[in-house]
Amino acid sequence: MALSKDKSVSVSDALDTRITVRAFKDTPVPDDVLMEILEKARRTPSGGNLQPWEVHVMTGKTLEDFVAHGVKYATEGHQDEPTHNAYPPKLWDPMRSRRYKLGEDMYALLGIGKDDKFGRMAQFMENMKFFKAPVGMIITGHKKLEAPQHMDIGIYLQSLMLLAREYGLHTAPQGWWRNWHSVCHKFLDIPDDQEVMVGMALGYGDETANVNNLRADRAPLSETHRFYS
Repeated sequence: MALSKDKSVSVSDALDTRITVRAFKDTPVPDDVLMEILEKARRTPSGGNLQPWEVHVMTGKTLEDFVAHGVKYATEGHQDEPTHNAYPPKLWDPMRSRRYKLGEDMYALLGIGKDDKFGRMAQFMENMKFFKAPVGMIITGHKKLEAPQHMDIGIYLQSLMLLAREYGLHTAPQGWWRNWHSVCHKFLDIPDDQEVMVGMALGYGDETANVNNLRADRAPLSETHRFYS
């Protein structure tokens, strides 16, 4: 399924056409469009209406400097202790197989073989550039938050991703930044009691980039749902 450039006209269409875009055009997102998305996303529900997210939105020179520092920091061999692990230790099937297949499907599209460690690392490092998106976001939360609030932040991300499709935009949620949170703290006004939860790239997807033809599999309902009557 080719990358959709159209504006989604329904929630169903937004869900169906949303993918994690790993190559963006350099076309700027108009300020009014970005603000409309962020304003609408404020209606995201959260337990007890805590609204536990804080969103740091970067564009222009700030984003350029942030990315340049991050690339330099990572290529010098630095990496921080993650604020949270991306996955449970010793990930098990079927989740382990799903994760493995997604990665191999992506590298196959890019023509990067299993033994091409440099090619795989170069693609991995595109995360540090927000995949060249014109908008980069870092979402933080208080260090005392518990799992329910982490879930609320995930719901907020979903709001952003679906609203982006309504405006003909695409996104890439990025757990990557939990491993390079010192870059975020250096450039952004993040209070000491806050930690980096996740990042988000936002912009116009590049339909000419082969990596954006990747469409992740989804398990059938029979595998993930139980029905009772």
